[in-house]
This record gives sequence, structure tokens and C-alpha cells, in this order.
Amino acid sequence: MTLITFLHPLIVGKRRKNMCEQRKIDFYPTPELFQLIRNDTELFEIFKKDKGQNIMVININEFLNRLLHEYFDDYIKELEGYSSHISKILKNSHVNEDIINDVINLLLAEVVFADNTKTKKKGNKSSTEHRYFKTTDKYETLDIIENIESKYLSQYPSLSDYICKMLQSYFNKPLYIRERIIFSREYNTILDCCQKDCIKFRYTYDNKIYTVMPYKIFTGKEQMFNYVFCYGLDEDGKLKNYSFRLSRMSSVQKNHSTIPYPSDIKAKFDLTNKLGASYAISGELEETCVLLTPAGTLSFKHIYFGRPKVDRKEITTEGNFRYYFKCSTEQLYRYFRRFNPGEAIVEYPKTLRDKIIGFHVKSLEGYENLLINDNQK
Repeated sequence: MTLITFLHPLIVGKRRKNMCEQRKIDFYPTPELFQLIRNDTELFEIFKKDKGQNIMVININEFLNRLLHEYFDDYIKELEGYSSHISKILKNSHVNEDIINDVINLLLAEVVFADNTKTKKKGNKSSTEHRYFKTTDKYETLDIIENIESKYLSQYPSLSDYICKMLQSYFNKPLYIRERIIFSREYNTILDCCQKDCIKFRYTYDNKIYTVMPYKIFTGKEQMFNYVFCYGLDEDGKLKNYSFRLSRMSSVQKNHSTIPYPSDIKAKFDLTNKLGASYAISGELEETCVLLTPAGTLSFKHIYFGRPKVDRKEITTEGNFRYYFKCSTEQLYRYFRRFNPGEAIVEYPKTLRDKIIGFHVKSLEGYENLLINDNQK
């Protein structure tokens, strides 16, 4: 088999006649690799439909089918890129051309995809786990699996080994790139519409339908997730900026209507990008002052995700610290309500202080009204 045949799939042919056909695919990842699968499925909020007491159950079958469908072509291109680069180095080093293909395959197996993708072997049960998923018509994964089996398994011990190597390639990438892979349909639709057409989608966070004009896709400062900065009309018909997390945007479709961008859209996007990707800046920012105790400053250091950018700070005569912010009050509300009692006090604005007080009052009322048998363990 030539190198080109090994690396380049021919994803052609007629669509399967029996669209209800499914197949159980066995594979044997290491425990570490399977835990990575679980982690991404949960991080991207890919859950089964809630049913009875089964709430927020991760849907690994959906994740793996998405991965195969969205990443297979790019995985092949990645292999081609590695192989082309290695081949060029070997030829420049005057390596015998008769063994170049074997060397490339060895390097791909033992260096690029090392250790974490071992196939289950007799007597080595502790290093791998038997897992399986079922192909779905939605992602045409049965066609992909059969294509792999007919074209590429001569270079691999098994189908399991091939799938595990693809997974290892996927997990070698940063989280925000992995999110773009798993949600590439949504990502590409949004990217195509940015600053040209409106999009319509359901946002799983609040289960609402939005029709907005996408401006730019960007990543948060944590380099974890992708956010879509948008502009649209709120419930009252007023112009408003939004920031949506990519993995929560479901059934994204192009809407051929347009909403003209205001003159300050770039400035508002730059502020959102700088201050907090999850919280779109729309209006003018007002200053917020939060008094932190020494214990509060430690919490501020330790609670990283969603931490607001400090505009300035000063020490008080009592040894506390006043932190000043100019960012979304919603971000401050969601951040500081996580602190321990007494560690952070909003001095102003009063509206934010009252909102946080209200949050804690309702939490206390919930405990007071909850009927609990104190004898329960």
C-alpha cells in the first residue's frame, strides 16, 4: 500500500439506502483517554434528554459520532501534513527511499500518537477499557467507519487503534480548538455570516430563540471556550449587544435579514474582549467599588474563572482593600456572590449591592423553608 493510499481517504459513493441501519463499534481506550472523552462531553454540555431522575447525563455516544463526522477529514489532512514534513526531512537526509514509508508510519505510531492509544492486548487488561458507541444516521458515521475499514486498517492493529489515534490527535489540541471541531457546523455557519447576515438559533443556557447579527468569534482570556459577539434587538425592541458561548448555540441557521451595525460596535467588542468574554458590553460602564478583607483578597486570587479586571485598588486604614472596576455589573454579580460571607462588600453602586443581598436572602430563605429530617445522614 502506498503512502498516499494510507493517508488519503476517498469519501465518495452513494448515500446508504437503509438510513436506519446502526452498528455497535467496540474500542479500547486507556482509562486516561476515556476520562478525557468524559471531560469534553461534560464541558461542552452534550447531555441526553432529561428523563425522570436522569438529569444532565453526559451523552458520550453523541460526542463520538460528532467527533468522527466533524474531524475525520481534518484528521486525514493532519496526517498528510505530518507525513509530508517527515518525508521531506528524510529525503534531505538521504535516507533510503525504500524505507521512508515505513519510517513515517513508525514515527506516526510511536511519536505523534504515543502511549495513550494502545489497543487492548491479552494479559494487559488493566491498561485499557472496553467501550463502545453506536453509529447514527444523523452524522453518517457508519459510512465513515466502513470507509476506514476498507482503506486503512492494513496499517493499524484494529479499528479500535485507529479510533484511539484519532482521539489522541484531537486531545493534543487546546480546548477552544476542540470546541470548534465538535461544533464545526455551528462554527462555520456563524463564521460565514459574521458582519453579513443574521443567524437564528436556540440558546441552551436559557432555552430561548435568538435572531442576531454576529460580529466576531473570539476566545475568553482563559483560552477555554469560544464566544460569539452579536448585535440584535431585545424584548423591548431596543438595540443590544450579546455574547454567546459557541457550544450552547443549537440549530444555528442563516437568516437573510440584516441589522445595521452601530458606529460603536468595534469599541464595545474590544471592551467585551478585554473585560470578560461572557458579558457583552452595551451601554456606558459605571464604576464599581468592592471592599475586600484580607481573606477576600485571597479568594480573589484563587477564584480565577470569571474574575473581573481591576481598574485600580487602594488599601484602607483598617487593612482592607478597595477594588475598583469598570466592567459588566452582571459579571461582578456572578463573581462576588461566590465569596464567603463578609469577604467582599459592594460599596457602590447600590443596585449591585442590593442584588447580591437579595441573592443571599433568597438562599437563606430556601434553607429556612426546606423541610429536612436532621436525623438523615
